[in-house]
Amino acid sequence: MFSRVLFIVAMLVALNVHDSCSADPLPFAAPGDVGLDASKLRGIELAVGEHLDRKELAGAVTLVLRKGSIVHLEAHGWQDIESQTPMATDTIFRIYSMTKPIVSTAVMMLVESGQVDLDDPIADYLPELSNLMVLENGKRIPPKRPPSVRDILRHTAGFTYGFFGNSEVDQLYVQSGILDKKNDTASFLEKVASLPLAYHPGEQWVYSISVDVQGALVEAVSGQSLDRFLKERILEPLGMKDTGFFVPSGKRDRFASIYNHDLEPTESNDSSDYRFPPRFFSGGGGMVSTVGDYARFLQMLLNGGELFGKRLLQESTIRDMTRDQLPEQAFPIGIGDTRDGFGFGLGFNVVTHTSQYDSDARVGEYGWGGAASTHFWVSPKDDLAVITMEQTMPYTWNLERSLKGVVYGAVVGE
Repeated sequence: MFSRVLFIVAMLVALNVHDSCSADPLPFAAPGDVGLDASKLRGIELAVGEHLDRKELAGAVTLVLRKGSIVHLEAHGWQDIESQTPMATDTIFRIYSMTKPIVSTAVMMLVESGQVDLDDPIADYLPELSNLMVLENGKRIPPKRPPSVRDILRHTAGFTYGFFGNSEVDQLYVQSGILDKKNDTASFLEKVASLPLAYHPGEQWVYSISVDVQGALVEAVSGQSLDRFLKERILEPLGMKDTGFFVPSGKRDRFASIYNHDLEPTESNDSSDYRFPPRFFSGGGGMVSTVGDYARFLQMLLNGGELFGKRLLQESTIRDMTRDQLPEQAFPIGIGDTRDGFGFGLGFNVVTHTSQYDSDARVGEYGWGGAASTHFWVSPKDDLAVITMEQTMPYTWNLERSLKGVVYGAVVGE
């Protein structure tokens, strides 16, 4: 009985998601109908409530997909504290680095069409980057091999971000304004070309501007701007109506404000740069979205590249994207830490073995997050995906770490 009640509540709560999208809606199911214990799944609301009570976040939206259906969808807390605007299931969030898997999907579409080869040097498509050098012992020297398309998909190209480290190359990145909002694609590539690589391609995993380079590659190969390519080839086919690089005026009342860890506002929806189309479409972190939209993207992945009869990628391509692709010397990944048991595929982190780093993670699980504490993970063997979206900067693990054990613990028979 409780399962049916939760199902009905989810259907009512989800009306906002359906109303905002004219495409076929993702189906809903009662947890018990897809092998989940509804009473245990209720732990999601309790866990999020504890974070709200401790004032560790302003609000959040959580969603669980199982066997092709939404089994949990809830809004928690505030979209904007100052105006007392409640969080809603169709609230629009800055997803920052959750942009990356979408752009990597675009690159893999070009690979499948034969327009791009994974093991070609990126300079074959972006000649501006033909003369990249490695900074080693204070001198710029030629790399042992040029960075490839595969390298920029798995963050082994030699690039960095600049703000995660203190090396000389990191300092040069910061000084260059590599991700300045005044950039366009041409000026971005000019800056990349002027900077040295931090290491020889393939020898390390370093979180980096690689996906912004991917975006430039998509533009060069397709002849379209990145936003146009994504809209026509991914967002519109999947019915992702609220996903893009800015928030139109008619949707700004659904745009979440950003808060720091003390719940002080750092950017409101009426003062954000996201009110207007950017000069540079950042493939690494420029998009906004909703849990409902992103669920469509994840269901496409779980379906092996297809959703509602529209195929974006072949199943074999999805398998390649979501398996560890790192050479031994570049494993495991880490951003100011060492993430034991975590490798990287072509756009996603991938769990290769159990470890204390994330004790609830399952082998074969893949996912990624965004700077404002949005996150998703997918477990193919469980036919399961989970999305948590909030608006807290800098990034926290709170919701992922609190909810992962709850969700996996709700799988019947576990």
